[in-house]
Amino acid sequence: MPSYWGIRIAGAVYIAFCFYVGMQAMEFPAGGGTFPLFAEVSAVLISGLLIAGSLRPSVRQSDERLDLRITYSRAKPMLLLALSILYVFVIFELGYFASTLLFLFAATWMIGIRDLKPVIITAAILIPAMYAFFIVFLKAPLPKGALL
Repeated sequence: MPSYWGIRIAGAVYIAFCFYVGMQAMEFPAGGGTFPLFAEVSAVLISGLLIAGSLRPSVRQSDERLDLRITYSRAKPMLLLALSILYVFVIFELGYFASTLLFLFAATWMIGIRDLKPVIITAAILIPAMYAFFIVFLKAPLPKGALL
């Protein structure tokens, strides 16, 4: 299959996913869906630009083939997406801060960061900053779970 078909299919699938998520965001109470809807519209526009770019004659004339070999480096974005989706569900079971800490360590390990010192420093700054921003400044109730 030519590589431009891979771009078109991926763009179409992402647009369909954006419409699904956008429909879910429209049901958020008190205007909570404003940012997700903005992000979804932006993602649809970018996907549309990718699809439009794949229609250019120079792209269609290239003989580059879509390489479907599966390696860890190629699967890493999809694995990170799966981890992110799992993170959203785990938030409600373990609590926001505990699941965020676990997600931080799992995601950095998955992308290849094995030195724990910068990850621990990031966590030591990130968790209190998120607490201050969401709990103190915004007074937003975050999901509480079994741990925090």
